[in-house]
Amino acid sequence: MREQRQPPLLTNRRQLLGALTAGGTAALAGCVGGGSDTSEGGADSASGDSDGSLSVVVSSKGYTEQLNLGYVAYELLANNTNANLVDETGLGGNAAHAKAYQSGEIHAYYDYMGSLWASHPPRHDEADFETPDEQYDALKSEMESEHPIRILDRADWQNTWAVFVRERAIEGTGIETISDLAAHVNSGNYGIKPAFGDGFRVRSDGLDALFDYYGFDSQQVARWEDENEFLEAASAQAVGTAVDEEYADLGFGYSTSAWLTEVEDIVFLEDDRNFWPFFHPVGVVHEDVATDAVVSALNTMPDAIPDAATMQELNSRANEVGSQQAVADHLRADGFI
Repeated sequence: MREQRQPPLLTNRRQLLGALTAGGTAALAGCVGGGSDTSEGGADSASGDSDGSLSVVVSSKGYTEQLNLGYVAYELLANNTNANLVDETGLGGNAAHAKAYQSGEIHAYYDYMGSLWASHPPRHDEADFETPDEQYDALKSEMESEHPIRILDRADWQNTWAVFVRERAIEGTGIETISDLAAHVNSGNYGIKPAFGDGFRVRSDGLDALFDYYGFDSQQVARWEDENEFLEAASAQAVGTAVDEEYADLGFGYSTSAWLTEVEDIVFLEDDRNFWPFFHPVGVVHEDVATDAVVSALNTMPDAIPDAATMQELNSRANEVGSQQAVADHLRADGFI
């Protein structure tokens, strides 16, 4: 049973629940975090949920961008419905969320299409889609038939694995895509020094799999590594630091990383053959709470965060003031709450 705490007043319309510092996570107990709170929801004019009897558990994964998206869901619901909210942001990873929405212990959060497709039952090793809409349609049909959830609108941007490189390192080479990089290396050019996170090389969607998919010649890759030792960093964030501080020229990381807002000479290489699945965020809501008001509020996210640059800025701001404050400031400034 969850411990009920009286949270401090945030505005005259609602209460602040379970304040988390930036990067903090709720403790996991079974499927759902230990401490959490309930609060009266938002606007009197919201359609549905008018008597405040609907309880909605809002969750997220534990890293900065997911905490931000969790609080986007929380703030939109708090200000546009009268639902009673329970804050379980920072719940856990894919397995914890899959188990929790199956059992009805969480009700609303934002996840990524690629994560849902690859890591949630029935799980898929391949994602052979030409467009994000094609993947979204397949995901929505399958998830809604397999689980007691609805998949809501997707954002136009995505947070996927990305290959980023210093402009100076590819100046005059004509490299714009990963296929271009493969041709460059296969022609015996080894001057670009790559960096990648711990474990990324051997994972199924990692470096070696990428090399194989794009036709990098294995002998040329071996020579490349002999002449310009590959740098394995502690994490994707450390890869960004390595490229930013010029210990490496090319890195593999997340496309909405906050550090990308602070550098000027980084460009992304296009994944022109769609090696990685599409990782556009989508709303996930349990069918027990999928009222018109709840769905409408959660479907505001694609407008509230219209592009990857906005998400990067929000991630950066959250590192300074915490996710809940950063999200509330952003949504209020743009008139969403």
